[in-house]
Amino acid sequence: MKEIVEFANSLTNIPFEEITNYSHMYAETKEKLRILENNSEDFPDKEATIILFYSFLYYENKEHLPIINILKIILKSKTMSHYRKFFYFYQLVRVLFLDVNISNNKEISNLMKELYKEIFDLFKSELNISENHIPLKERNKDLVFIITSQFLALEHGPTKTTLDRAVNLYKYFNKQVIIINAADLIPTVDGKPFFNLATGNIVDDYSKISRLTMEDGLAFQFYQPKKPMPNIDEIRKIINSIIQYKPYFILNIGETLISDLCSLFVPTIAQTTVPSSVPLTFNTFSVVGNPKLKLTENMILSTFTFWYKPQTHTYKKSDFSLPEDKFLIIVSGGRLTDEVTYDFLYEIREIFNYNAHIVFAGKFDTYEQIISKDNILKENTTFLGFQDDMLAVTELCDLYINPPRTGGGTSIAEALAKGKPAVTLNFGDCSISAGEDFCVETLSEMKDMIIKYITDKKFYAEMSEKALKRNELLTDTKKSLEHIITSVEKSKLWW
Repeated sequence: MKEIVEFANSLTNIPFEEITNYSHMYAETKEKLRILENNSEDFPDKEATIILFYSFLYYENKEHLPIINILKIILKSKTMSHYRKFFYFYQLVRVLFLDVNISNNKEISNLMKELYKEIFDLFKSELNISENHIPLKERNKDLVFIITSQFLALEHGPTKTTLDRAVNLYKYFNKQVIIINAADLIPTVDGKPFFNLATGNIVDDYSKISRLTMEDGLAFQFYQPKKPMPNIDEIRKIINSIIQYKPYFILNIGETLISDLCSLFVPTIAQTTVPSSVPLTFNTFSVVGNPKLKLTENMILSTFTFWYKPQTHTYKKSDFSLPEDKFLIIVSGGRLTDEVTYDFLYEIREIFNYNAHIVFAGKFDTYEQIISKDNILKENTTFLGFQDDMLAVTELCDLYINPPRTGGGTSIAEALAKGKPAVTLNFGDCSISAGEDFCVETLSEMKDMIIKYITDKKFYAEMSEKALKRNELLTDTKKSLEHIITSVEKSKLWW
């Protein structure tokens, strides 16, 4: 088995952005996997090694079977801790987020629900808690807790969403707000090797403060656990604070295990940071943004609204060596490495015959690798890296386009805010943010629409006005919260 251990270590050392150079290892991985699965002898971390092999094999053709096998192993295991199950759960959440074909698989969806239910029950059992609703008459109507799964900087979408809801609840609904960063997104506690492993970002300094002060002086009580999450003592501390303060309700930004556990005591409202999908949560209510979804009793359809990091710069094209005479198209996001492929760019390649130039901004580790395949891409694209002031960068461009992906809702909203039209496929967060006017069905239609924007000035002007109008709706958080709060208070599930 020493050979298998060494081979497993070699897989973990493969840089994800270079995976195409290691396709020869798929056959050997399958053989090692066959040996492991057919060997009945005890082997340290056998389950973890098998899961690692399946996580690598998923990238051979991105079919659903390796993911299903991983889920079945986790669910079947009698020795795996719930901390490790939670670790694997979030690795798979990330895979599903980045691959819409996998996330739409019904069997995978059902297995994910089953796994999360098991994790929830195991943590609930370890905490030794049960459902014990705090009656409405005992709760403080002037106090709301916001629990977020991740709290970083103002460039971060869920952080902006958290602060936006906190400010609006305070200014327009007279609520005192306590913000808790559950810090349990993509955890590492009891983690094991997983190909293309991800870890959640945490700002350690936030664990040292008890108040968040905004630029205008408005401050909120704040708590971030001091220990890596999930931690049973930290979870118990947060639950005890809910029981002690008895808030009117809890607003959950992004699904969190802690908020689900708190729903045993106080009504919770989960507003997913992926508004195009149904949140996987046991919160009392779920706020969704996709009008195509079939609503259940606990679901509230509401516009997902945005607050943008204030623009502080006015750039010129020359500041980034961008061509002055080209039609500039912005593609931005923090996961472009996973979301922008050569195949996608090749499908819309004809736009470069019409004076188009694509500007990429964000995290895009595979940019050089992709453009090296095609001189036309190399000559007609620019990668700016991560930018601190995306509104100012977007202002330089003429059009926003969205690669095939689930996320990206904030970036398309920022474009609309600057009066820039957008083109997105009709799925994912961008389609929800943009609305039907800016959606197309296929990449071929996307290419044709981009060319129409370049060549039809009257059409461009009309759509620019529609972009600004759409932005008014996307930034009216007060109206959105009014609808959400009224809906939950009238619901039969409210107590």
